[in-house]
Amino acid sequence: MKKITLIFVIVSTLFIQETKAQVTDTLAYLQNIVANKAQYVGQPFSVLYNNLQIQIKFFSPVAAIHYDKNKETSTSVAFYFPQTAEDMYLTYPCLRIYWQPYLNAVQSSILYSQYDGGEWNATIYNFYKNGIILDIKLED
Repeated sequence: MKKITLIFVIVSTLFIQETKAQVTDTLAYLQNIVANKAQYVGQPFSVLYNNLQIQIKFFSPVAAIHYDKNKETSTSVAFYFPQTAEDMYLTYPCLRIYWQPYLNAVQSSILYSQYDGGEWNATIYNFYKNGIILDIKLED
């Protein structure tokens, strides 16, 4: 019985350490994307998306022009989908993708509402895939 308990403790410890490493690796991975953003700037979003080694789970459109809220200037993409409003902090770190030309904020807002408040899926990808990346920043 002591051997089984010891094995359980060892396996649990390794699992906990591996889980913590994944968060650090995700942050380091996203920092690497930002550091190498030159290969994505001027390219359609599909280029970045096809190179991602982690899956997007959540998106949030941003219309930052105060006089024209019909233009989506940027979009945050995250790798965790929050289950409640209190879980929004779990979407960090995430990437903020800036667009040029701007995208249709009316359409992205409809999609955001239609799909559980930002859940990523094939329809969302099809909306963003041809958007041209102006810049990529890390939000952490």
